[in-house]
Amino acid sequence: MNRYLKLLIRNNSHLFSKSEDILAKYFLELSDELVNKTIAKLSNETGVSQTTIFNFVKKLGFEGFQDFKITLAAHTSTDEIPDNSLAIYSDVSQGDTFEEMAHKVIQFNQLSLNILKDTLEIERITHIIELIKNKQNLYFLGQGGSSVVAYDAYHKFLRTKYSCNYIHDYHFQLITATKLTKKDIVFLFSHSGMTIETLNLAKQIAKTEAVVITLTGNPGSELMNYSDETIIVISDEAQFRAESLTSRILYLTVMDIIYTIVMYSDEEINMQSFDKIRGAISVTRNT
Repeated sequence: MNRYLKLLIRNNSHLFSKSEDILAKYFLELSDELVNKTIAKLSNETGVSQTTIFNFVKKLGFEGFQDFKITLAAHTSTDEIPDNSLAIYSDVSQGDTFEEMAHKVIQFNQLSLNILKDTLEIERITHIIELIKNKQNLYFLGQGGSSVVAYDAYHKFLRTKYSCNYIHDYHFQLITATKLTKKDIVFLFSHSGMTIETLNLAKQIAKTEAVVITLTGNPGSELMNYSDETIIVISDEAQFRAESLTSRILYLTVMDIIYTIVMYSDEEINMQSFDKIRGAISVTRNT
């Protein structure tokens, strides 16, 4: 099965109507063979109208059916596993050599980053940049493994002109949430999108004038109801990658993208902040 297509459909499934559910199932059955189908032929085979099929692929993020087929074809060769190569998309097995394990992990991460490149919605990134522009304070919050991502983002954004805050303790997060104002923007991280603490936090922040940006791997998460913008991070966890390690790389990459754009959006002032920080920590290094 085409892994790219599988992830694309899985992460948009909450948006599908009954007719689109039929299409999704049929698309997965056809997999790579979809590139040889016309929209008229698919309509005849599924009993779903051509208009519905066209709207379905637009819902998946494409301009039209031809655009969808071209993108799918580009991923077909990527998903194929030559007979003489490692089964890079399967889990690491006990019989693998260390070299095979290393190759599987690296290539699995490469595939995940390629999928991120093709599914990241730049319009959402642009909106987030606009939301950040007029704020003074940035907060980065998460629980468990997502807290690690929040801390990394905090460390990056300290170099910008903004005042940045990272709070590890859940109770302190809730207390801080009551003091937020329209000058603040909060990045919430939750891969499952179902963490009770993060949901409670989002509800509390929603009572204030602060802006909430959520990054999650769950397109049906209730967190979206309390967010001004949401980025869905599409990932496919292998069994050997405990605690969403692959998805963590994707979250870090998304925040790298946002950080880079923010830095260059107001380069002069941000570089002044960057230089001050570099000067301050220079005393920690041997010369």
